[in-house]
Amino acid sequence: MGTAAVAALAFAASPAFAGDVYAKADGSQGWGEFSYKSRTEAYSVVLAVQDIKADGHHVRVRAQSEDPLRNITSYPWRYDYQGYGSKLNWTTSLTDSNGIWAMRIQVCTYEGDTPISCDTSPWDGNQYYG
Repeated sequence: MGTAAVAALAFAASPAFAGDVYAKADGSQGWGEFSYKSRTEAYSVVLAVQDIKADGHHVRVRAQSEDPLRNITSYPWRYDYQGYGSKLNWTTSLTDSNGIWAMRIQVCTYEGDTPISCDTSPWDGNQYYG
């Protein structure tokens, strides 16, 4: 994991959207949309998650980045405790001095702090490495 990774703390919750990448686990689905400013900065990272099963479990989504050496950094989870049918999204920016080769999302359904079902999206490549 890149210890040089820094995540901005400006988040806003609002309805979900269809983004660049998608992942679906049993009970949850998520989207991610990434805009890159350079080889080291994603200035607009939008994460969304939806609870799609009336099972009493909460759902989570997080961003993951991959540097040019293929090291993966996982960023903090975003939680949705609102129950079946709820959709939430968050917007942030990320900087990693090791580089952001690509980004993806991970979406999971949780019971407490135990993941029940998880999935990751395909990687979204940073065009500055093109």
